[in-house]
Amino acid sequence: MVKADKTRQLTIEQQNAIDLLLQGKSDREVAEAVGVSHQTVTEWRNNNAVFVAELNRRRQETWGSQIERLRQLVAQAVSVLEEGLQQKQDLRLRQAAAVHILRAIGLYGVNLAPKGATDPEGIEAEWASTKALAESLKELSRLTA
Repeated sequence: MVKADKTRQLTIEQQNAIDLLLQGKSDREVAEAVGVSHQTVTEWRNNNAVFVAELNRRRQETWGSQIERLRQLVAQAVSVLEEGLQQKQDLRLRQAAAVHILRAIGLYGVNLAPKGATDPEGIEAEWASTKALAESLKELSRLTA
């Protein structure tokens, strides 16, 4: 039987913090709600790969379910646009809503789905890559100075 690596697990406070962050709460609000300092929440978000990975995973999960809801509105949105093109009546408000729906699901414009690794190792690899790039730029700056 393999033991779980407790250093790679989230505490109840961290799990609750993720729930609150997904609701759009600020680090300060999250800290007050879960009973930790603001600095602790900031530390989790910036330096705890397990926390960041789970936050990314949950954001992507949430995004996916909302995208599916929007996809169900696509046929209606296209119908509104089609109706507006054919009738040329004042359907501006309905057309604007239809365009917003199409934009939101990526059929019109840019898809802004959340990105980022969803496993701690991936987060650590991203951080290492960012650090290596920063070090390279620092060295290049030193050499050209």
